[in-house]
Amino acid sequence: MRIDIDEPNAVEQFWEGMREVAAAATRHQDDDLYQAIVKIGRSALAQGVELVPSSGFFLQCPVCSARSGQRCINVPAHPLSEDALHPARVELAEKAISGEIPLPAPIR
Repeated sequence: MRIDIDEPNAVEQFWEGMREVAAAATRHQDDDLYQAIVKIGRSALAQGVELVPSSGFFLQCPVCSARSGQRCINVPAHPLSEDALHPARVELAEKAISGEIPLPAPIR
């Protein structure tokens, strides 16, 4: 199987696969699996793969408490409009995956 890394959707497909694994880690309460995908994500970033906004799916939302792999829900004073994730969750993910802040516990 040949993978074309120059395919226009390659980055999004990579993160989509990572989100699917994060959802499975949450579903099965598997901290080791979750830590493994975080390592893969950090390695991808180190090699130049861009972080997409939907990478917030890896963490629990600090606004509505949606779990890893779940979409956010509307809460008072924090509407979603067209977004699947609250901006605070996206920002938290960018900082955590890049190593700027400690990674919050994903599964509890």
